[in-house]
Amino acid sequence: MMPKPTAEEVEAARWSVVVENDLGIYAYDMGSLDFALDKNDQYDRNIVNVLVKTVFTNKDVLKKLKQDYAEKLEGKEKVLYCKMDMQYKMKEKTYTVKTMQVFTNKDRQIDEKKNKNKFAPIPEKSFAEALYEVCQKFVADVEAYERAAQEQVAQEANKK
Repeated sequence: MMPKPTAEEVEAARWSVVVENDLGIYAYDMGSLDFALDKNDQYDRNIVNVLVKTVFTNKDVLKKLKQDYAEKLEGKEKVLYCKMDMQYKMKEKTYTVKTMQVFTNKDRQIDEKKNKNKFAPIPEKSFAEALYEVCQKFVADVEAYERAAQEQVAQEANKK
C-alpha cells in the first residue's frame, strides 16, 4: 500500500516543466489545457487555455521584484513565482496572458494584473513557443481521441 501523498506532493505533480532559462523555470498545469468557450458556450477549437507557473531563479530578477513589491512583502517574505492564465489562437499562432498573479515564498498572492486580451505573435525560441507546441499536441490528441471514438461507434453500428 502506498502512503497518501501530501498536499505539496499533489501540487508538484500538477505541473510539467516546459522550459528552464536564465529567468526561471516555466511549467504548465497539465489539467488546465482546455478549449475556450465562445459566446454561445460552445468550445472554440482554435483557442486553447492553459495555466502557467514561473518560478523565478535569476538573482537580478528576484532583487528587482523584491524592490518592486517591497511594500507588499511581510517580514522576510520574498517574491517567488507568478501564475499566468494564457490563451493561444492556434491557427493564427498568437497568444495572450489573460491574467498574471504574483506570489511570495509563503504562497501569498500580492498582485494580479489583467490583460485586455490583446494577442501577439509567438516569439521564436521562447517559452511561449515551447508552450504553443504543448497546445498543438493537446489539440492533436483530442482530435485523435474523437476520431477513434467515432470509428468505434461506426464499427458497433455495422455489427447490428
